[in-house]
Amino acid sequence: MAETYPWYGRVTGDELKQGDILEACPVFVPPEDLAEQPLEAASFRVVEWDLIVMSQSCDPVKGQEKLSEVLLCAVWMQSEMPAGHHLSRPEGLENVRRGRVPAWQILAACELPGLEREVRLVEFQRTHSLSLGFIRRRATASGERIRLLPPYREHLAQAFARFFMRVGLPIDIHHSPNGK
Repeated sequence: MAETYPWYGRVTGDELKQGDILEACPVFVPPEDLAEQPLEAASFRVVEWDLIVMSQSCDPVKGQEKLSEVLLCAVWMQSEMPAGHHLSRPEGLENVRRGRVPAWQILAACELPGLEREVRLVEFQRTHSLSLGFIRRRATASGERIRLLPPYREHLAQAFARFFMRVGLPIDIHHSPNGK
């Protein structure tokens, strides 16, 4: 019989770990013309997005904090992908699952009673940094929430690292079907 590795655990309170999902978390979006106007005239838009903690679990440990801001990435339900988007189609999801789309990572559906969620996609291109104090309070106010468990948490972190460590070559090696 194969071992089972649950994808998710349920968690409450203000303890934070990499892989914690905060649903409907407010994110502040500055106007595009902010650089051309006085700050006192600026108007920020607030949107709510599902976010996943990407900061290392050792960094926000209470009493041993190594950061003041938490790095987060946007998380989307697969059903939120607009029609025609490559991730709205099964072949697009399969390419993400196989690691062929570096900007995205797929997460399994959550089946924890009361926290059931469909398949989700983590978008590495949409990162946010919010204060640790705010995120702790938001986590507490959320009540029960979902935490990605090992080894899936580490798999997510590795995919995130691969996305950011990419190196674009000025001249790529040309593809040759016979390897010459």
